[in-house]
Amino acid sequence: MQHVIPVFINLYGAGNLTSKLENKGVSVYSLNIAKTYGFNEAVSQIVPIIEKEKPEIIHSTLYRADLIARKLKSIFPDIILVGSFVSNSYGLNRYRHLSTLSKLKLFSTQLKDRLTAGKVDFFLCNSNAIKKTNVKALNVDGNKVQVIYRGRCLEDFNTSIEAQPSLLRELDWIGQKIFLNVGRLNKGKGQIDLLKAFSVINKENPNTLLVIAGEGSLRRELEKLIRELQLQKKVFLMGYREDIPSLLALADFFVFPTYFEGLPGSLVEAIISKTPAIVSDIPENRECFPGDEALFFPPGDINKLSRQMKQALEMDDWESRTDKAATNASEKFNIQRISKDYENFYQKIFRQKNI
Repeated sequence: MQHVIPVFINLYGAGNLTSKLENKGVSVYSLNIAKTYGFNEAVSQIVPIIEKEKPEIIHSTLYRADLIARKLKSIFPDIILVGSFVSNSYGLNRYRHLSTLSKLKLFSTQLKDRLTAGKVDFFLCNSNAIKKTNVKALNVDGNKVQVIYRGRCLEDFNTSIEAQPSLLRELDWIGQKIFLNVGRLNKGKGQIDLLKAFSVINKENPNTLLVIAGEGSLRRELEKLIRELQLQKKVFLMGYREDIPSLLALADFFVFPTYFEGLPGSLVEAIISKTPAIVSDIPENRECFPGDEALFFPPGDINKLSRQMKQALEMDDWESRTDKAATNASEKFNIQRISKDYENFYQKIFRQKNI
């Protein structure tokens, strides 16, 4: 950014982003709050930072940061507060697949979010689909919400199988048709459905593999299901990986059975990589494509998912489909454009404040 100076505050842990930001000369404060919430502790630590840095805008991302920022708004009412809609957290698809207790907990979270959302001056949202849902769920004026998509560096995903000989040897996947899934391991991502659908496909097509890159609370349940389905040699739980472009280059298909999203970054990466996609038919996923360039199935429909995976193996027009989807993605999700959109947004709301 040329005209905006960013300062980052990590609330609950430094994470992988801190060193990258610091290497770019960006100021980063890491609070490392140990409590699950620790809102009052966070506010007491952030107030001196605000007094030192004197920001014109505070932009919060994710639920706990949002609630902390809204407390800060009461202390610093003249600072513009921007919130973020990054996931379809309160959509019907999420509620539908929760237990009764989990539904009550989520509804309680939604009420807290809704009751304090009025303190926010503007919201940035990473897809039109979740703008629609969150405006309704939180009773927010839609005019306060601007959509700016997630961005990706296109050059990072211009790789090929030929460029990954060491990875091919390491994984020993030569001659196999590879279905790849990338995402956190949790029930909302639909990976249990994917394993069950793959077990059907693999019986008919034994030269297929399923590769899942990501980590999360569902790992043990997935490992158990893999053993039950006798797929130990056919399914690979790769854990957290930093070489997703390389995995996409090796994959024949990208499978994304998620129940709800924001704007799915891993799907955008697959599209940029021109990897044929089989995805759940939810608005967030549809928004990533100009038309029917992917194969879609109703979320949770294991039979339809397996049929679409089978069809993907038989289709011969994937090149034209993926070319069209990648061209669209390169225009909508280019990180250079997205960065400029953010900068323009910050400058716009700053000017409005000072008119």
